[in-house]
Amino acid sequence: NNFYFFVFIVYKTIIFDFDGTLCSSITTIASALQHTFIHFGYPAPSMASISKMCASGPNLHDTFTLLDPSLGSLDKKTFDEWCVFYRAEYNKMAEHQCNLYPHVEQMLFQLKERGLELLIVSQKNKSSIEHALERFKITQFFSEIFGEILAHPGKPDPYLFEHEILPSRPSHHQSDFLMVGDTSVDIQFAKNCGIDVAWAEYGYGDIPKDLLESITFHLHAPMDLVSELNKKTS
Repeated sequence: NNFYFFVFIVYKTIIFDFDGTLCSSITTIASALQHTFIHFGYPAPSMASISKMCASGPNLHDTFTLLDPSLGSLDKKTFDEWCVFYRAEYNKMAEHQCNLYPHVEQMLFQLKERGLELLIVSQKNKSSIEHALERFKITQFFSEIFGEILAHPGKPDPYLFEHEILPSRPSHHQSDFLMVGDTSVDIQFAKNCGIDVAWAEYGYGDIPKDLLESITFHLHAPMDLVSELNKKTS
C-alpha cells in the first residue's frame, strides 16, 4: 500500500467538470429548462433537443440560444430574469432528481487519500454547485470551485486556467494537471490549456472523432479514473 501512495501521484491536481461527470442531472436540467420556457411564454424544448444541447456542454446563455435561436435578441435584463428563474427551478428540482454517479464518493476519497488536489471547473452557477456538494456531503473533497464567471470566457477558452488556476500554483507545470469531463467542451478546454484529459463517456457528451486523439484516459465509470491512474504508475 505504501508503494502505491508514493507512485500514484503522477498528477498534482485533478480538475473535474460537474454535470455529466460527477452528477447525473439531465432530468433536472430538462425539467428546469422546460418550466423556464413555458413560464416566459415560449414552447417547451423537447427532451431530444435538450439532450443534444447538453452534449456540447454550453454555458447558460448558449443553452437558451441553442434551444431557441430567437432568444439571442433578448436584452440583458430579460436574459437575467430567465437565468434567475431557471436556477431557482433547477435548485428546487435537484433535491429530488439530481444524483451522484455510482461510486463517485469512493473515487474522490481514494484520490484525496493519495494526496491529489481536486477542483471543479463548470459552466454551472457556482452557488448551484455548492448547494449540490453540500447535499451530497462531498464538499470537503474540493479545494476550489470555479462556476460560470461572466467576467471572462468559460470553457473551452483557457483564460481561467492560464490566469487563475496555474498562476496560483507556482510549483505546478501543465503536466501536473488532469481534466476530467464528459463533453467536447471539456476535451477542447484541456487541449487549449495543454493538459491531459480523461473523457467520462458515461456522461452526456458525444465526442467528435477529431478530438478523440486528444484523450489520455477513456472512462466508462467514475472508478475507472482510479484504475487508470494506478495502471499509469504501476
